[in-house]
Amino acid sequence: MPQHMQHIDAIAREKDRDVLFVHFENYEHENADADSYHLRQNLMEWLEQRQIAFVPCMGIEQPGVIESYSGDLYIDVPFDEANPIYQMLSDHLEDSEGEMKIPGVLFFVLSLETALEIEADREEFLNLNQNHDDDEFSGRLN
Repeated sequence: MPQHMQHIDAIAREKDRDVLFVHFENYEHENADADSYHLRQNLMEWLEQRQIAFVPCMGIEQPGVIESYSGDLYIDVPFDEANPIYQMLSDHLEDSEGEMKIPGVLFFVLSLETALEIEADREEFLNLNQNHDDDEFSGRLN
């Protein structure tokens, strides 16, 4: 069944704050034999056991690009090193040097500032394409 998933930058703009997400390298959706599938399932169980909210999300939106779901999860915890839930999450995923503890699992923060820049770039791209349409640009060279 089709699902509507937001891009992580849209979530940052909606929440009006920096956002956390995890990415799974070499993720194979619906391949229960793949290591990345089990890593993702294990992390989701860990989050659920601790009542940490999360939702599947798409990566950063790129204008004109359609991509398939790569297993990313938005984690609904503020990026605040003083927050005990953030500390627990960070301790589970990263060592004291900031290196990932679980191979194949990457932990990211996307700043609101970057999300706003992405939106501005997207608007510029759409306006550029609209200008081509207004000029009756067909895309043909001859």
